[in-house]
Amino acid sequence: MNSISRYQLTAMLLITDVFGIYCLSGSISLLTMYGMLSAIALQFLISLVFVLYGGSIARWHQFIYLLYVIFCGGVLLASLWRTSEVISIPYAERNGIYGRLFMAGLIVIVCLYSSSTGLRAVSRAAVITVAAGLLCIFIDFTSAIFTADWENTFRPEKQGFFYGLLRGFAVSGSLGGFFVLLEKTRGERSRAAVLYFGAKAVLTIVIMLKSIAVVGGIVSVTDFPVIMAAQLSQPFDVQRIDSLFIVIFISFAVFFLSLQVMTGAYLLKRIFPRFERWRSCTVTLFILGVAFLISGRELLLVRSLAAVIVLILSATVKNPLKYSADK
Repeated sequence: MNSISRYQLTAMLLITDVFGIYCLSGSISLLTMYGMLSAIALQFLISLVFVLYGGSIARWHQFIYLLYVIFCGGVLLASLWRTSEVISIPYAERNGIYGRLFMAGLIVIVCLYSSSTGLRAVSRAAVITVAAGLLCIFIDFTSAIFTADWENTFRPEKQGFFYGLLRGFAVSGSLGGFFVLLEKTRGERSRAAVLYFGAKAVLTIVIMLKSIAVVGGIVSVTDFPVIMAAQLSQPFDVQRIDSLFIVIFISFAVFFLSLQVMTGAYLLKRIFPRFERWRSCTVTLFILGVAFLISGRELLLVRSLAAVIVLILSATVKNPLKYSADK
């Protein structure tokens, strides 16, 4: 793998995190947002141990990272299937497993092509995609400032701070990529960590605040409140923002899967050096398998526990990953 800048790393990781936030299901409130922000703060503090201190990493550490990357890829792909009805992907919605296979196949084809271009090319494209996504979020949030009912932010919530904390860990599917790709990032690793977790916190605040204000009154009957908030927003008289949102959403889906596949293939080569060919395809098949196994299940506690295990594991590593460059 070639080296990338901390801005490119942050862009790639934020795509996965934002996608996970948009796929949140169930009711949300300010306590949910506070819990998610606390999870981000804990992730940052634990990650600093990985960033700042000394040694090497064992092969079994790499294997755990690989399992986590595959698991998170499957979770997010299953989330895409679950949201297909809400974001109006009619073929996937009407044709059951065949529709899901067709949609997954198209994404996988684009993903494998993207992965074959290399880390540097994907990271540059990710910056452009994130810029478009930020523009969409900015327009959406600006519209919400003037049209949303901000009294919704004070509505009571049965599922409070702890539930939000679990969600904060559950939607952190890019942690594996962060720990693996950090060694490929130019400049000080601590600055990359600050940029990534800081940007993640800011986007979480913006997306969650807008979503709570827009759908707070109907949040109890909304399956995916963040997606519904994007669809209900209407910043212009002649054009709804949800059309742009669907384009950004699908683009993010392609990039998050590309990141998981590239990271998994990279780890697979480190664990099995003789495994030269079909690594990306192998990781993709495992991700598809996980997605089918957990299809229709949120597995919030399992996802949160997996993220905590990876964080604790990273804190025990005596030095950042020291892999040789992959030509």
